[in-house]
Parts: sequence; structure tokens; C-alpha cells
Amino acid sequence: MKNKFLAKPLTASLLVLGLVTSISTFANISVNQSTNGILAQVNDEVILKSELIAASRELAKEYQAQHISIDNQQLQNQALNELVTKKLQLGIIKRSGFVPNENLINQQLEQIAASRGFSNLSDFQKALDAQEAGGYSKLRAQLIEEASLGALWQAQVAPRIKITNQEIDAFLNSPEGKNINVKQTLISEWQTSHMLAQVDDSRTDAMAQQKINALYTQLQQGADFANLAATYSDDTGSATQKGSLGWVSEGQMVPEFETVMKNTETGDYSAPFRSQFGWHILKINNKRQRDITEQKRAETAREILFNRMATQAEEDWVQELKAGAYIHIVE
Repeated sequence: MKNKFLAKPLTASLLVLGLVTSISTFANISVNQSTNGILAQVNDEVILKSELIAASRELAKEYQAQHISIDNQQLQNQALNELVTKKLQLGIIKRSGFVPNENLINQQLEQIAASRGFSNLSDFQKALDAQEAGGYSKLRAQLIEEASLGALWQAQVAPRIKITNQEIDAFLNSPEGKNINVKQTLISEWQTSHMLAQVDDSRTDAMAQQKINALYTQLQQGADFANLAATYSDDTGSATQKGSLGWVSEGQMVPEFETVMKNTETGDYSAPFRSQFGWHILKINNKRQRDITEQKRAETAREILFNRMATQAEEDWVQELKAGAYIHIVE
């Protein structure tokens, strides 16, 4: 399911339910108030005048893009509501010590740079910093914040949304569900067996390679693949099934395994090859095309139901956050 940037999807319900504070409390607040620049405190976090000004400007751009009119006081109220909500969330992230994966953040930056015509991050950084002092650092911080909020949503909100197979079936049988049309989808599957010589603290790569080569020699001399896998494979899960992995589709196995699997003929076994787990030999017992069109319809139905239930799940979660929070608006 799609991750959500938490603050904005919750805004409308916050305004209606008053989950952060009442609109009347905000009515007399101005960005010109308070000498120290602090407009509100949310647990251990503070909201500064500059944050409200920036948030109000961004919100105004969104409304203008949608050709929606809103007066300045409503705009400021909504921006402050969103900031309070986000500060509650960021406080949880800080206390948990969560840090997004640096590689993923760098990948996002590289994608943004490429979309703007830059071939490397160094040139992209120079261009952003030339436009605005610290521009690159601000973008990076924004991506880290969004990734953190998305991870928080997955951890705190998504598990609250329970959808049963019965609910999916009922939806698919409803007039709305019957209108879900997906293209016929066929996937390739390989009925696969393998044997593994694992590389770990007790066995070096060279030792594992020696073991798998010895098994490969036995296969070439006519030994039975299933018996060898059951007796010698270090993958204990499949060894109990004589090496069988069942039907395997694209994306289920590590890339090295999948590449060899796709290039091995039915009834044949591969030469030894290396993956992150050690040395393998695989055998293809059969191939087929499986129709997963109905599965895709069910996935679409699940996503529709998930998105509908997400709003209430978010509202319930924010209510709980607010109930245990200290929120003070500077008079």
C-alpha cells in the first residue's frame, strides 16, 4: 500500500474534530505575536513563526493550483494545525531513534538530480546552493523527514487496518467491485529444486565451492538430484523436501538465483553458481504460465478498501497522540 505523508491527509479531520485544539484558540494568533518567535509548544517540540509562514505559503500554493479560494486566517489555522500534527509525529520519531536508510535517500536525490538534467550529486548540490544558501541540505532534510513520516505511518497506522478475505469477496461481488477491470495477467513460473553449500563462519567460500563441485561431479556421473539434495544440502528447509522449492515466480529469489533459473532448460540442472548464501546447483522440473488476473482484481479491491479505512485509522491514531500530548499555543 502507498505510504502517506501524515500531516496533510489528517488536516481536514483535525479541523472538524478539533483533535489538536479548537479553531477559536487559533483565531487571534498572528505571526507578529511573541517576541521569541515561538508560536506553540508540542511536547518537547516548538513551532516557530518562520515555520508557520513557510507552511502557510506552501499551503497557499496548493490551493491556488487547485483554484480554491481561502482567506488568510483559515489558511493560517490550517497550516498551524498541520504543523502541530507533524510535530507530534516527529517527536515520536526522535524518541524512537529512527534513521532512514542513507542509500535510499541518496537514490532519491540522484533521481531528482537526473530529472533536472544533472549527471551527479556534486553538480546538483552546487546548483541548489547557488539558488539558495543551504538549498541542498534543506532538500536532503526534507527527504529524510518524509521517509521518517512514511515509516511511522507504516508502523503505527497500517497495522490498524484489518481487511479479511470475506470483505474482499463481498466487495468484488458488489456493483462497484464488479466494475473493477484489469488486463489479463500471465506470469511465468518454474518448478525448481536446489542444493546449497552454505558459506558461514564455519565454512569458507573455498570450502563451500569444493563441496558443491563434488556434488556437481556426482550429478554428471548420474547421481539422483533429489537424493543428493536431501542428504547434502545445507538448506535444511528444502532438504526435507528433497531440494524442492515448489513453483517459483519472478522476484521471489535473489537475482543470481533467478538469472540461472530462467536460463536452465526443463529437466536439466545448472552448473554451480554463487549467491549471497553460498554455492548452489538448481534443477528445473517444469515450467508454466499462470493466470493471476483474479488475484490482481482482489489486490485492487484490497487497496480500495485499505484507502477507505486509512482515514479513520489515522484519525483514531491522532486522537490517541493528542490525548497524551502537551500542546500549548502562545497567547
